[in-house]
Amino acid sequence: MVSRFRILLTGSFAAWVATVALASSVAHGSTAQKATTNDGVYTKAQADGAKAQFEKLCASCHAFTVAAKAKPKDLPLGDEPFFESWSGRPLSEMISIIALTMPNDGSAVVTDQEAVDLVAYILQQNGFPAGSTPLSKETAAAVIERPKK
Repeated sequence: MVSRFRILLTGSFAAWVATVALASSVAHGSTAQKATTNDGVYTKAQADGAKAQFEKLCASCHAFTVAAKAKPKDLPLGDEPFFESWSGRPLSEMISIIALTMPNDGSAVVTDQEAVDLVAYILQQNGFPAGSTPLSKETAAAVIERPKK
């Protein structure tokens, strides 16, 4: 009984939070479009600084092109499979997945900040423009779009 109550309470709270956020957005006239990965949401220095960590923790399973995959089950972090999977999703999801589940062999722990920096490196390697402000968990609401040519 307690678990049903907890589920109902959690669901009600989530609905209330969503309603308050929507009402606040409407009240403040927030009609601006969401930031996207084409808006320079990371810095070059941030991405460059994550290269060594990527090589150490990620590169053995995650190439940036389909052609560069080492094993058939490897998931590329570029090319069509990446954009089919990630387009329209916020960067915060990618950060969470990296921090909570990578590397999937349990050989290391990736901190939240390392995950943020790794996402900056992934954006850089996919041709997204760098900006003047580093990516952070607070600014990770930007939506992933294909890079503009």
